[in-house]
Amino acid sequence: MACHFKWLESVMKPFIVFVSIIIILSLTGLSAEVSAEGMEKEGEVTVPILLYHRISNDNSADSRYAVSVTDFKDQMEQLRYWGYTSITIKDLVDHINKGNSLPQRPIVITFDDGNLDVYENAFPIMERYGFTGTVYIVANRLNSEGFLQAEELQELLNHGWEVGSHGMTHTELTQNHALVRNEILQSRLDIEDALGIKVFSFAYPFGTLDWYVSSKVFDYGYRAAVGVGNLTNHSYGTVFNLSRREVQGGIDLEAFAELLPWTNYFLPSPPRKYLPNWWLLIQCI
Repeated sequence: MACHFKWLESVMKPFIVFVSIIIILSLTGLSAEVSAEGMEKEGEVTVPILLYHRISNDNSADSRYAVSVTDFKDQMEQLRYWGYTSITIKDLVDHINKGNSLPQRPIVITFDDGNLDVYENAFPIMERYGFTGTVYIVANRLNSEGFLQAEELQELLNHGWEVGSHGMTHTELTQNHALVRNEILQSRLDIEDALGIKVFSFAYPFGTLDWYVSSKVFDYGYRAAVGVGNLTNHSYGTVFNLSRREVQGGIDLEAFAELLPWTNYFLPSPPRKYLPNWWLLIQCI
């Protein structure tokens, strides 16, 4: 094409080379930033797991365990601004065990106890911002007022949520091993029967566990379990004690940000297909 025009060569070549170098350096910088966010020790993956209990404006609720609707909305808005994409516990474990892919800046949002306000207040807010969650229910509360019932749970499942077991009666299992079979196994069977699903993971009541309890979670058919802690890195060795960071009521967004590994505005690196087509002109000049 213009390769035969010497005047175009003298005018355009320096300009094209200069602009191309600037663009490549910019793209390299973006890619380096994204890669740095995903750096972990070998065999580990960085995925924050948040733990909520109630999403409620009820003043009678325990302030530690009840996040106000306004605060929860602000937190979800910030997660979207920071570029997080929600996944389930199963997604995380499938990545650890099988190498399944994860989105950039993945996050797991979990709710313990199965309170009805998770459906009434948290669910519509999370839908608005494109998030799904994992809810851990206490099996004997399925027919109790103020807690999630099969109908609400089925709707959550239909929208991509995950349902796990939080025990039969929310008993601290490390204090009484004789109750382990009913609390861990029977709760799973009852939930699966009520919802027609396979329950994948278990949440330790009160976040406490010992070797016996965690081994029984595995023996009774679960493939993962979650506790409470301060870590955001997970590996094959922590699948039955995945660390969750509790979001307590009344914290501001600065304290909320401290629970998370990434809190800067998220700008994903552009796909390679969007590299400028006129880059090919260099081959012709």
